[in-house]
Amino acid sequence: MPFHFNFFKKQRAEFKNPIHSVYQPIVDIATGDIIGYEALARSDKEMPAEMFRRSYEQGTVIPLDFHCLESSIKVLPELQPDQCLFLNIEPLTLEQAFSKGKEGEEFLKGLKAYTHKIVFELTEGVKKSDFSFIQRGVEFIRVFGYRFALDDIDDVSTKTSQLASLRPDFLKIDLQLVQGIAGNYLNQQIIREMVHLGRMNGAEMIAEGVERSSDLDFIRNMGIRYGQGFFFAKPAKELIFALQLPKE
Repeated sequence: MPFHFNFFKKQRAEFKNPIHSVYQPIVDIATGDIIGYEALARSDKEMPAEMFRRSYEQGTVIPLDFHCLESSIKVLPELQPDQCLFLNIEPLTLEQAFSKGKEGEEFLKGLKAYTHKIVFELTEGVKKSDFSFIQRGVEFIRVFGYRFALDDIDDVSTKTSQLASLRPDFLKIDLQLVQGIAGNYLNQQIIREMVHLGRMNGAEMIAEGVERSSDLDFIRNMGIRYGQGFFFAKPAKELIFALQLPKE
């Protein structure tokens, strides 16, 4: 079942560099099963961070965000019954486009058949956004039955706790904390507090940036259920259904 959304036709000409999506598996640490994939936007001529930085400067971040979303959802029919797709969304898009009568509503209605397979992943900029706007956007998404995740959690500050109070389905621990965690006692304490925060708010934890078996062992012992990173698989243009883990 192909998807052909055509938002922002007038602005589409501004996207001079073609955009495609790659997909990185999210793995159940206990079983090794792939429970989902994070969709990541890529361009052959520009780094993703630069692409979005420029779009904020030019005022085109919302159409760019939808352009990336449209590219990402093409694999939805390929997902296995128990797998889901994590779709990154910018805070500004959530605030301004996901409300009644806006483009976001059309997007959500258009994917009704896959509601249970989509998790909207709120990017790092959400920490700098007005909480009330984020709250309204999250409530709007949930009205349609979609789940959401908080991405790049790297502290247990008051703002992080406030966002966690929205009861996200997933909290994704920033890779900067996870890489080398087996030997970093300060980061271990931060992650322990994050796990506690997640449990208090009913969120499953995903450790990003897992690259070593020693780090994997630590997060497993912490009770973190899911992992994502090069140890399992690098992002790829096609969905990866079987993992070839290193013999480290």
